[in-house]
Formats: sequence, C-alpha cells, structure tokens
Amino acid sequence: MKKRLILLICILALGLSACGKTEDKNEPSPTAGATPTVEVTPTKEAENSQSGGNQNGENGSEEEFETWAPEEAPPVRNQMTDEEKREAELAILEKGTFLFSDETDGGYYPADISWLTSAGKDDAIALIYACDDLSHGGWGVLGFRADTNGGKQYSEDVNAMSDEPAKERLIVYPMEVILAKAGIDSPSDFTSFSLGAWNGGRIAGLYYLPSDVADELYEHIEYVEEYEQIIHTYTGNLSNENAIESAVSVYEYLKEVYGDVCLTGQMESTWMGSPDYEMNYIEQYTGKLPAIRGLDFMHNDFAGVTLRAQAWWEKGGIPTICWHTGADFSSGYNESKDDNINWDEAFTPGTKTYTDLIRGMDRAVPYLQQLEDAGVPILWRPFHELDGGWFWWSKGGSENFVKLWQLMYSRYTDYWGLDNLIWVYGYSGNGGDMAAWYPGDDYVDLIGADSYNPGANVNLFDGCEAIGPEGMPIVFHECGTIPTEEQMASSGADWLFFMTWHTDYLTDAKNNTTDSLNEIYNSEYFITLDELPEF
Repeated sequence: MKKRLILLICILALGLSACGKTEDKNEPSPTAGATPTVEVTPTKEAENSQSGGNQNGENGSEEEFETWAPEEAPPVRNQMTDEEKREAELAILEKGTFLFSDETDGGYYPADISWLTSAGKDDAIALIYACDDLSHGGWGVLGFRADTNGGKQYSEDVNAMSDEPAKERLIVYPMEVILAKAGIDSPSDFTSFSLGAWNGGRIAGLYYLPSDVADELYEHIEYVEEYEQIIHTYTGNLSNENAIESAVSVYEYLKEVYGDVCLTGQMESTWMGSPDYEMNYIEQYTGKLPAIRGLDFMHNDFAGVTLRAQAWWEKGGIPTICWHTGADFSSGYNESKDDNINWDEAFTPGTKTYTDLIRGMDRAVPYLQQLEDAGVPILWRPFHELDGGWFWWSKGGSENFVKLWQLMYSRYTDYWGLDNLIWVYGYSGNGGDMAAWYPGDDYVDLIGADSYNPGANVNLFDGCEAIGPEGMPIVFHECGTIPTEEQMASSGADWLFFMTWHTDYLTDAKNNTTDSLNEIYNSEYFITLDELPEF
C-alpha cells in the first residue's frame, strides 16, 4: 500500500510575473499570496524513503536525496566517439593532398594553385576547422575566396555557430558545387584561391581530394550518419503509460489534428495590470481566445500559476507551463541566464549539487500534483531553448543536458507519480547538432523549437522532424510574429501549435498587427479556445 505524505506548503512570497525575452526587461517583484494545502503521493518506488515538507516547498529528507537515483536510461542511439570519427576521417583524407593547417586566425594564401586548376569536376576540397574564441560564439570565422579569368569571384563564409564552437568539424566542398557558385565551367579558369581566418577561426586541416578519395569520404560520412541514427521507440502513446485520462484525451486530439490545423497559443504576463492582459487584447481585436495559455513558475509563482492553469482548463483551454529559474529553482529570468552548476558532480547521488538539484526541482511537485488531482493535464515545457547555451541548464553541453532532462522526468514520473504531464521538448533556433541533445522517445511527448524570426521557420521544423520519431507532433513553442497559414502550407512547416510571447511581441505592430491577429484567429486553419472539443 502506498505511503501517503501530507506536505503543508506555505510559500511566503509568490512571484506574479512571467519573463521577458531580453536581459534588460524589468522583472516585477514577487507579491504575497495564499498557498493551498497539497497532498502528494510518491509512487511505490518512494515508499521506503523518509519524506516531509517544509516552508520552502522542499520534499524529502537528506537521506532520501542522497540515496535516490533514477533508473539507467536506455540508449538513445549508437554513437562513435569524436576521436573515432576523426581517426577514420584522417585515414581517408591522407589519401588526398594535404594543403594547409595553422594556428588560430592563420590563413591560407598560396601562390601555387595548380592542384586547383588541374582538378576534375568530381574532385573535392575538405576542411577541418574550429573556433578558438568562445567569446565570439563561432559566427563567421573563415572565408573562402577564388578569382577567375572572367572576373567572376567565388566567396563563401564559414561559421562555427553551434553549442560547441571550439569543436573541430569537417566540411566537404564538391568541386562541381564550387564551379557552380563561381559561375564557371572548368577549374582551369581559377586564377587565385585563399582561405582566411579571423574571430578565433582555426584551419585544422585543408585537403584536396581526387574523385576516388572524395567518394570514399562521402561513403564514410553516410555510414556514420546511418550508424548514429536515433533509436526510436515511439508507439504513438504518451511516454507515461500511467497518464490520467484527460492527458490521454488531449494527446490523442493533438495527434488527430496534427498536419491539418494549427492551434493558437499565447504566453501570459502578470505585470500589465492583469494576468489576462494578453488574453483581453486578443479577444478585443479578434473576438476569440487562444486554445493554449502559456504560464511560468518563475519567481515561485506556483500558487498563482496553478490557479490560472486550472481556470483555463475549466474554461475549455489547454495550459502549458515553463519555468524560468536559476539553478536553485527559486528565482527568475536573470538567474536562469547567470547561474551554472558543477556538472562534474551533478548526477552523482550524495553530492551537494545532486542533492540541490533534486530538492530544487521538487519544489514544483505539490502544485503539479494539485493540478493532477483536479484532472488538469499540462503541456510541461521545462528547460526550454535547451540547446541555446544562454540558460544554465544548457551550459554543461548536450550530454549533461540529456541527463538533466531524464533526471527530472524520472523524478516527476517514476518517483512522485505525476501522471498529468505531457512533456514538451523545446529546442532553440541556435543550430548545431540537435540530435546530440535528444534524450530518447521514452522521455518526450511533443518535440519543437522556438524562433523570433518572422515566417514559418521551416528550417527549425525540418530539424525537429529529422530528430523526432514519425508521427510525433512538432510544435512552435515560442514565437514573436505568428506565421500565416500560407507561409506554413507553402513551406511544409506543419506546426501543431504556435505560442506568441507576451506583451510587445503580441501588441507591437512590428510583430503582429491587429488585422493579422483578426485574420489568424478567425481562420478555419487556426484553432481557438471555442473550437476545442470537450476533453
């Protein structure tokens, strides 16, 4: 029989704020509010641990924090180490002609380019490069330039923008592509060639590859891509087999309409006189309300968010919750960007960092449990913009983030038995190796990305589609300008829903005009609150 634990939570200061997207956004001060008594039931896994509640919403004894650990996660994909990849690549590259390597910011400016002018159209140039100036972030670190007899010029910038700009990477340039970009028919028409480096750019190796070596390298790259494919286990059901009926109903609906319509979503703010500021604005100019309401546990606004999420559900809508917080899980937007943790000990039970992580993430448990007790499903979107590098949770790199996500999932689902969460995995628009950040189908229900660039952002949609399993809906979990139906349809970016960010992102005509809002919210393609079924 499960042990039931009564946690009497008394939070003295509750933040009634959601975050802005810029660092200079003034954050409102937390205000006082009442917190209901919440009953939390650990699953059978937790029966033998000694737990209790305190005024900070911390659940569990020191002994429990030190001994509990999640079960080992199943492998996400086969993976070669960077060393194995580089060894195999170099074994092939060395069959070609080595041209150049140098220190940081060192460029290649050869007087003899006979290797290029005598090249065949099926040959290639291979480049291994990196960015050693991490403060620069990897933008525009190298640049090709080649002049031709006819006065035409081939130029191409190379950037190292990713979550790991200092990591050496390989690019292959087929000669046929270079010729097309230069607008010439033969390599013999080139009169000069150079490869410059700046902003921390480093040429680790530049090679000319005859066609047979180029073909061997292409085959190797294809082999690695196939070998490292994500191992998908998605069945079309929620990852939590014990999910409550309302969560299952919402998820089945989302899968059913995916690809045919797009749900409307809006993030709330709480410092504009009313937490309904954005909802009132939308209703004023469209006569409609969004299907999805976005909320934020930031600044310990647990009770306020819980009440508004339940009210939105009872109104017929779908709530989604994110959590801008520092590593203490007790702060706000600035701390979410400024903080970091000791990643070397973060996942070792018994260490201070591990204990602090468990204790911190447990602070939301009583409120999510309250929502479950009320039958309210939540699109749960923690650690969003997960690969961006600006929030503390992504500063440890992809491997550590995957462990962090799996830790929270297991803690909430397996230990506490929170069965009302639909887990939303949200990438940024930062680029890089998105697959390396994926935790596996067992830990994800919806996959998506966000961007504040206008348009349908099909590149992000395609990136998520390439990673996620077939049939899993893809969401545009934050945006500034709402993409139109035509933009989405013409590009093939079939986002399940969009969620506009708050305040000026909604109300400033540079982002969304009242006419465009009215058109979108009254389109048959975009689903509003009144068009949702009864779950």
